[in-house]
Amino acid sequence: MIILYWKILRRWLAGMRAKMQTLERHPERTPLAPESAAFQEPIRELLYGGGNRGTYRILFYLQSPSVFVIHVRHGSRLPLGSEN
Repeated sequence: MIILYWKILRRWLAGMRAKMQTLERHPERTPLAPESAAFQEPIRELLYGGGNRGTYRILFYLQSPSVFVIHVRHGSRLPLGSEN
């Protein structure tokens, strides 16, 4: 059973990495995240997943020519800074 979970986890992580790699081309295509108003740099979000496992928000900022991922957050959680 544990081996099955590891296989599922590795497949999910590979999908997450592949999604992040799409940021190499046109990262500005993604919308600004709600957290963007609280930071000096515009924070953008890329969504990953869906279905019964939920959607994850990949939060990142651009500093040309680089993309910096700062957080991966489950979509059902409040925006960063909203939780005490």
